[in-house]
Amino acid sequence: MSLDTELEVWRREWQSETTVPPDLRRRVERQSRWLKIGIAADILVTVVIGGGVIALAAHWPQPDFVVLAVATWIFIAVAWAFGLAVNHGNWSPAAVDAAAFVDLSVRRCRARLASTWFGACLGACEIAFNLAWVYRHSAGHRQPLLAWLLFSSLPMDFVWLFTLVFFGFLFWYRWKKRAELAWLLDLSGEAAGQSRVRHGWKLRRAKRMRKA
Repeated sequence: MSLDTELEVWRREWQSETTVPPDLRRRVERQSRWLKIGIAADILVTVVIGGGVIALAAHWPQPDFVVLAVATWIFIAVAWAFGLAVNHGNWSPAAVDAAAFVDLSVRRCRARLASTWFGACLGACEIAFNLAWVYRHSAGHRQPLLAWLLFSSLPMDFVWLFTLVFFGFLFWYRWKKRAELAWLLDLSGEAAGQSRVRHGWKLRRAKRMRKA
């Protein structure tokens, strides 16, 4: 089901009932599972990459390898700090109704948009640092830096291909999430409006009952 079709289904469902639309509930639950998978992946990267550079520095206790280990752990710490901050409060809805589920979806969408900027900045810093470190420790340092960077070998070709794919994916993902956020904000406004209408109706009904 496409994004536009799915959101339109949500709109029709909560216009006709007060419960959480099944598609919206399943989507939020699916997002929650991906958040947990993301945390597990971060832990795996921390153990494998972080532990690997520590083992490398311990095996070759030279200043450059110590610098590599320290820089790697700085990148890991920054990534963890941002991830915990941006996902704070986004694990579950505040209530079991359509408005709360949409509000959670809006917050998660904004978090993903912020993550694209963070990912681009952190990725650029990591690529620049790693290229500088490899250039210093490879035979390529005998070449001018620009000549070494510009497709001097197959590994360098792979690095630039990976960089192009990575930033292309971030651009596409950001475009997708911006479109999704626009829809969700529209739906959030409708859900809030209907919630106020239902609340007003309940108050008027309670007043009539008291008068009776």
